[in-house]
Amino acid sequence: MFRNPVIRAYCQQVCRILEVSREHKRCLLDGLERELEERFASETKLTLEMLNMSAGPPEKVAAVLMECIDEKERMHYQSRRRLYHKIVIIGLIVLVAAITVYFVYVAQYSVDHTDVRIIQSDPE
Repeated sequence: MFRNPVIRAYCQQVCRILEVSREHKRCLLDGLERELEERFASETKLTLEMLNMSAGPPEKVAAVLMECIDEKERMHYQSRRRLYHKIVIIGLIVLVAAITVYFVYVAQYSVDHTDVRIIQSDPE
């Protein structure tokens, strides 16, 4: 099946706005892409501007698609996303703390200078 690159780009814009799991995104976008392919099959010079005017801006289309998703599913996705962000932030904080402790330790126990005394004794 030939896929129109303009429709593909439009669907990618909608995909960036959707806040649902990958599986739901793929399902919704496959349906949207099929619908747009059927609707604009006769168009030979389809542009993104024409698609925006006739189908609506990606934000509006994404909002309509989001209404199809159950509220529990959206909340679950958002809570998992917040958890992921918290884990990343905590990981970065731990990494910065470990690097700081390492450099403090190295600075505290490093040798700044040494005095070397050579004593020569005559074997008499």
